[in-house]
Amino acid sequence: MPTALPMLILAVAGFVGTHFLFSHTLRPWAASAFGAKGFQVFYSLVALTWLFAIFLAYHQAPHGPMAWSADSLGLQLAFDVAGYFAVALFMASLIGNPGLVGANLNGLSVRLPTTVFLITRHPMMFAIAIWLAAQMLIVPSPRTIISCAGLIVLALWGAHLQDAKKVAQSGREWSLWVSRTPFWPDLRRVGQLGMNWLLAIVPWLLVTWAETRVMQTPVGLWYFFPNLPY
Repeated sequence: MPTALPMLILAVAGFVGTHFLFSHTLRPWAASAFGAKGFQVFYSLVALTWLFAIFLAYHQAPHGPMAWSADSLGLQLAFDVAGYFAVALFMASLIGNPGLVGANLNGLSVRLPTTVFLITRHPMMFAIAIWLAAQMLIVPSPRTIISCAGLIVLALWGAHLQDAKKVAQSGREWSLWVSRTPFWPDLRRVGQLGMNWLLAIVPWLLVTWAETRVMQTPVGLWYFFPNLPY
């Protein structure tokens, strides 16, 4: 369909744009207009609407052409390493993360970072960005690149804006946390993920299996078992 890719660009731009507007610029107005709980409902409905628009436009867009062939041992190994790291980061981000919505920031200024926060103070955002970048590596179609690139911008720019918002909310608490934790992942400290490397095994196998089923092409570890009934 000739209009499918422009519609996908519009949907991605709408999702990213409304997220930034209602998370930052228009948040005070919307929270005042709808109330705290009403704003959460309103924001969720807006986000879900644009996500559904992305879903529809993505599936209406053509599957190709591919910018390169992903049937390459090197690309698949790169996807494995990046994807597994992303899942481990995500698992680690679920515990003790002061960046999560509603997290208690009291005492953060005297908290010394440990585990994943020695790698980055935004493990969830970087997990999402790295996973999406890995998707572009093995599914380099226009529709995948458009979708993933937009969401990577959302994750990384959103992480940057979160720092400013948290400083405005908590002042010294987040400011000192920022001074002790890196923004960009420090890959020299990946060992700080500890048990999360093991905890990531099952989720990584499940999500790559699901992707293999959807794409009908083995990816991740499944690439090395092409004769399984996918």
